[in-house]
Amino acid sequence: MKIDLNSHFPHPVLSDGNDDFLSGNFDLQIAEVRESTDGNVEIDFQLSLASSDVQALIDDGSALAGAFIRCQDTFFSELRAAGEASGTWQFDHGSLHGRVEVKPAIWLTKPLENWSAESLNPEFGVAVSIRGSEIIGLANDIVFSIGQDKLRRFESIFELVPSDDIPKGRLKLDLLADAIRIIAPVDLFKSIEQLRGSKGGKPLLLSAVYMPVVMEVLESIRGQGGSGFEDRPWYRVFSAKCEHLNIDIDGAPLLESAQRLLGSPVEKLGGAFTEMMDNA
Repeated sequence: MKIDLNSHFPHPVLSDGNDDFLSGNFDLQIAEVRESTDGNVEIDFQLSLASSDVQALIDDGSALAGAFIRCQDTFFSELRAAGEASGTWQFDHGSLHGRVEVKPAIWLTKPLENWSAESLNPEFGVAVSIRGSEIIGLANDIVFSIGQDKLRRFESIFELVPSDDIPKGRLKLDLLADAIRIIAPVDLFKSIEQLRGSKGGKPLLLSAVYMPVVMEVLESIRGQGGSGFEDRPWYRVFSAKCEHLNIDIDGAPLLESAQRLLGSPVEKLGGAFTEMMDNA
């Protein structure tokens, strides 16, 4: 038996995270996710397996490749096999909504007794025996969002609120409300409202006000799955937007992520300033 700091199973598993197999790789990618108007979902997948030893097990019916699909919002949890290298998984209305996790895997359909393979790490010995249903291949997880949250206007989850308790020229955030509250002193609130209604004012507000706010929100929800804000309505939309844009909340650069979420507002500053001067 091979045991080291990277071991997660007492038997060989084909994965990029270990050297149980001296050659070969396994991967599964989601090519497209389609949502119909009646709530049904179709997921197009592409499977890649470069291991003659593992492929032989699949060919003779001893193993299957596919993915474990889980949706926390709907409590859906199912292991789906991939009959071909590419295909489509179909899900009925209500099965998937919100955050969906896809964990690609290869698993045994029956026990292997004294299995030997040329690509196995010699540390496992000449042959290994593995129980049926055990995992023998893993690939990187895939996460995406199902539903209309990712399509909602990003500005809809923000609320600008005036307050007499905020120091002049400062802003404060309240993330415990249903929307992300941007609290501003009364004079600044009135100025922001005037800019919001002027031509060319939106890019200025997005860069000067909303971009640092988004950076602060990203920082606040990093780690621990949202840091206690998961039950807030704004968090569902915010996280869906991040997933849709492939933004890693826990690791992506804050400034770059905020610009992507807001549609690169800095790029529009030059034109906005010109438009405001022309209408002055």
